[in-house]
Order: sequence, then structure tokens, then C-alpha cells
Amino acid sequence: MNQISTNRPYTLGWVFLLTLLTAFSALSTDMYLPALPMMAEEYQVSTQTIANTLGAYFLGLAFGQLIYGPLSDRYGRKPPLYFGLVIYIVTSLCCAVAPNDTILLIFRVLQAFGGCAGVVIVRAAIRDRLDMKASAQVFSTMLLAMGLAPILAPTFGALLIQYFHWSSIFYLLTAIGIVTLILVHFYFDETLKQTNRQNISAREISKNYLSLFKDQSFAVPMFAGAMLYGTLYCYISASSNLFINFLKIPEQQFAYLFGLNAFGLMLSAFINRRLIRYFSVSHLFILGALIQISGIFIISINAWSYTINPYLTCLGLFLLVGGIGFTGPNSMALVMQNQVKQAGLASALMGGVQFFCGFIMTIVLSFLPFNILQNMSIIMLITGLPSVYFAIYNHQSFVELK
Repeated sequence: MNQISTNRPYTLGWVFLLTLLTAFSALSTDMYLPALPMMAEEYQVSTQTIANTLGAYFLGLAFGQLIYGPLSDRYGRKPPLYFGLVIYIVTSLCCAVAPNDTILLIFRVLQAFGGCAGVVIVRAAIRDRLDMKASAQVFSTMLLAMGLAPILAPTFGALLIQYFHWSSIFYLLTAIGIVTLILVHFYFDETLKQTNRQNISAREISKNYLSLFKDQSFAVPMFAGAMLYGTLYCYISASSNLFINFLKIPEQQFAYLFGLNAFGLMLSAFINRRLIRYFSVSHLFILGALIQISGIFIISINAWSYTINPYLTCLGLFLLVGGIGFTGPNSMALVMQNQVKQAGLASALMGGVQFFCGFIMTIVLSFLPFNILQNMSIIMLITGLPSVYFAIYNHQSFVELK
């Protein structure tokens, strides 16, 4: 079961396991969103203060990936997965019993450090086995399946806090981590051949990271994709405060609205998977960027209007999140296309920048002086407009392998 996999057609079972490994970030952020006001009340802090634990998670994801990338290129894809999953399991349990918000913040960083192993290694494993077109299809399939996480996770979270303490959410995440560890042990085949592993020093790793930044075919889609994806984390961080506190929507209805936006992401990922047979990856990435910026404009116009229309807010958010079904998988395929020998490193840098953007957006969200919807609009415009510029006017930088 642990033999090297080479050029085998991928199966839905393989894609399911990769999706589960990637879904840790969604489950670990979305499931406890309905509980944020309850947690804030117990810890005697504001909802936005407890929402900073989301930023803490994004920070752990950003820097953790930079470590797992080189490790997976040196030791293979499977050993770092074991290491990361064990950390995730232990720290999820610690989050459940955290005595105050500061301790919870620390364990959330460590929880992300463990959970991000799957994010890095999944992208690298796909690049080990598939070309760019096939990679974009698999990323779309995964995104389609992962769309269920934002639909189901807040609903489960809202259900759990109706009958149990909010800590039950983290006990459930601990159990999911244990099940995933077992599945990885028995069903995750190593994809990196021994001959392709790189035993390089920390100095060489730094040089390789720097060379990736200088590679325009890598850097342009990476920054464009990371900033557009970062708007999702801004939305996730603000969602509980926006829907429950600002728009006065009940917790259960919040879960439904959150799930509706996730359905938009699933729908666009499904369409993207179909269209990729007929259009280039870079053109579909541009399409997604335009859909997202349309949503950002609607949110911004509504946010600064005299009367805020909740239906316009929901429409803008639907387009913002839905557009990621195009920008997410296609930017990832563009970024990874030329990274045969350092797929782990490239995957780590892409993920690190992506989640660092999310972390910065979450922090800035806490300091802007306007209402939550206006704060979101400012951040999304600042990041969305340059991303569309990169996508359209640097179209020739998106060099595709034929």
C-alpha cells in the first residue's frame, strides 16, 4: 500500500482523501463560527476579539506551510503528514479545554501548524502525478467537494451549541483528525520517488524561495490568486459579526446563509471543471477574477449607502465566494505548472502567501473604525482591484504548458 505511485489514473477515492486533508482549514474555521458570540461571552471579550482566533489560525497556516514544503521535498509526502496530523489532534484537544482567550489563541496557531501539512502535501502530490490540465480538473473536483464543508460545518456547529458546550466542536475536530490519520496510514500512497527527493540546506531553501519570487510565471498568478483567495478569509473572519451582530440574523439562519455562499463556490467549481475542456486555464482565472470584483463592487456600494440592503449584501457575498470556484483551482494550476522538482516548496510558498494575506486582512479588519460591512469593503477593494489588474494586464505572464 505504501509503494510509489507513478502515472496511475487518479480515482475518486484518492481525490476524496486529498479533499479531506485539505478540508481541515475549512472545518477548523467554519464549524465554530456560530459559537463565536457564545465564546466571547464566556471569556468576557468582544466577538471581534474572539474572532481574532481565526487570524491566529491563518497565521499558523501561513508559516507552517513554509516548513512542510521543504520537508516533503526531502523526506517524501507521507512522513510530514504523520507529523502534522498528530500535532493537529493534540492541539484540537487543547483548544477544547483552553481556560481563556489568550491560551485559545496560542493553541489555534499550533492547531493550524499541524493542519496545514495536508494543504501543502496535497498540492505537491497532485503535481507529482498530473499535468496542468488534469491538475486544474482535480483542484476543481476538490473545491466542489470542499464546498460541502462551509455548508455543513456551521450547521453542525450551530447544532452542537444548541445541546452542548462550544468545546464539543473542538472535540469533534479531534475525532476527525484521528480518523484522517488512520486513513492516511492505510490509503495514502507516497507520490515522490526516492530519486526526486532533495537533500538541501536551509540556505539553499531560502535561495529557492527567492528564485520563485523572481519567476514571473510563478509570482504573478501566485499574488493574484492569493489576494483573491484572501478575500474569502476576510469574509469568514467577519461573517459571524456581520450576520449575527450587525444584520441581527439568528445563528441557525446564519448557518444557512453561509452554506448558500458555499453552494455558489461549489457551483462555479463544477462549471469550471466543465469549461476547462474548452478554454485555457488563464482565461478561466480571469473570468473568476471579474466575478469576484463584481461582488466586491456590490458589497462596497451597499456598505456606503444610506440604507444597507441585506439582500444586496448577500448577492455581493455570493459572487465574491462563488468566483473562487474559478480563481482558486486555476491560479493553483498556473502556479504549479513548472514546479516539477520543487513542487513541495512551490506549494508551500503559494499557500503561505495565500494565508498570510488572509491573516493581514483579518488583523486590519479589527482596526478599521467603520462598521463591519464598510471595513470589509475597504479591505476587499484594496486587494481585489490589483488582483484583477494582474489577471488581465499580465495575461501573457501566465505561460501555459501545452
